[in-house]
Amino acid sequence: MKSAPLAKLGLATAALLVGAASCVGCAGLSKSELETRLAGLAKNAPLAALGVERSSATADAEYAYIRIPARAGEDAPPIVFVHGTPSTLYNWSALLYEAADEPSLVGEGDIYLLEVAGHGIANSNLRAETFQDCADHVRGFLAALDLRGVTLVGHSYGGEFAWRAALDAPDRVARLVLMDSSGYRRPDDAWLPEEHKLREWPGAGFGYLLNSRERLRPALQLHFEAAISADQLEEMYLCCDNASNWQAMTELCRDENGTREVEIQRIAQPTLLVWGERDIAYPVETVARRFERDIRGSRLAVIEGAGHYPHEERIGAVRRALREFLRGAR
Repeated sequence: MKSAPLAKLGLATAALLVGAASCVGCAGLSKSELETRLAGLAKNAPLAALGVERSSATADAEYAYIRIPARAGEDAPPIVFVHGTPSTLYNWSALLYEAADEPSLVGEGDIYLLEVAGHGIANSNLRAETFQDCADHVRGFLAALDLRGVTLVGHSYGGEFAWRAALDAPDRVARLVLMDSSGYRRPDDAWLPEEHKLREWPGAGFGYLLNSRERLRPALQLHFEAAISADQLEEMYLCCDNASNWQAMTELCRDENGTREVEIQRIAQPTLLVWGERDIAYPVETVARRFERDIRGSRLAVIEGAGHYPHEERIGAVRRALREFLRGAR
């Protein structure tokens, strides 16, 4: 269910959720209103100023994304950022634009922030029932814009979308960065309480009807060392308030079963693993170290004092790791 595992979210009882399923046509916050309100958050102002672009490869595929162009004379390979679940392309705003002790990556090459099908402001007709659906959406985006030599950066569930796309489109993906990524089958005792509910309760897909900032705050805070900001909470709340986004989160949580974990050893692209040392969703010792063993030649950067969202908590450290990795690949 990542990027924000909804542990201890405090959803009402299963009976209430099943009852909510009878609310036909209750869509929650519309996609158009969601887009307006996400763009209006102060933390997202630099990205909102660039504007969202949309490209359609076929009648059944639309790609919503923000492009940050390289400075004149810069020709570094393109970077494509893939967010987690439930989340949005705006989740990368702090990493790219917030002041930090390490310079931003902005300007060195074209940067693309993709909205994955079933998430954020993506067309609500684009279903995201499985990890492979989302990976195919990422791969389709690379093909639609004919991007090659790409560094693909994915966070949490977005990490799995990214490594699957890297396996399926090695001609387009040259380098891979996985941040606190999913990918392996988890034992029963590794699931967080609300993940169990999303996976097992019949009416869990209608949980958006009970969405509130008060329920969400403690769930999100579990995955941060520092207190979350009002904008961080609001962004996640807005994403969870849309019916199709919530239902995609439910479907993806149920699909998280390590179905392609045996293929991880086949990843041939140079790979950087960026992990929050205090991640309770995918702990360093049980998940990050396994990726490090399975992906030959990969490098693990453990970010001190960070949880599941190191790119929002320790911006300078994450930028430094990314810059060192990218410079070493040139």
